[in-house]
Amino acid sequence: MNKSVLLAGGAFIAVFLTALILLYTANVEEIQTTTLETQELKVVKSAHEVNQLQLADGTKGKSEKASAKGKSEEKTSNSESSKKDKKNKNLKTKAKNKQGKNKSKKKSQYKYEGQFKVTAYCRCSACCGKSTGITASGTRATAGRTIAADASKFPFGTQLKIDGHVYTVEDRGGAINGNKIDVYFDSHSAALQWGVRYCEVYMKR
Repeated sequence: MNKSVLLAGGAFIAVFLTALILLYTANVEEIQTTTLETQELKVVKSAHEVNQLQLADGTKGKSEKASAKGKSEEKTSNSESSKKDKKNKNLKTKAKNKQGKNKSKKKSQYKYEGQFKVTAYCRCSACCGKSTGITASGTRATAGRTIAADASKFPFGTQLKIDGHVYTVEDRGGAINGNKIDVYFDSHSAALQWGVRYCEVYMKR
């Protein structure tokens, strides 16, 4: 009987050990499988993160390029605008200088002679002792054009500007000498209306 018990106990122990071995083997396989899956998940996750980083770098690169291009275009535009402004400014300056030169030339056409005593006369005998209307230079006296002036200062044909109006020296007078000028009018009343004035006189060069 003792022998039977020993055999039964040995068989039980053998079965128990076999079961433990199978259970351990199953657990090891499960752990290995889980480890492999975990590693695969890590690999997939790592690959995904790499792709995301690459996409982010690509987007950043494109954004930086676009920004650089925009800045370059803006700089070019500002440079062109600055050049245009400078060109327009130079043109305005040249135009202004040209106008100034033209004005200078215009002013330089006449030479200032000083202040003169300016009287008036007509063709009547009371004014000039005759009534022919013919001047000392041989021209017919014309209002708005003819004046008498000192021969030593202004030869016949000299143009003088008096009160903004240009007259021509075509006549002489016994009392007209030095800084004195006589302006011709068509009527005695017009001459009297002029009276005596003191005017700035300019001679055309």
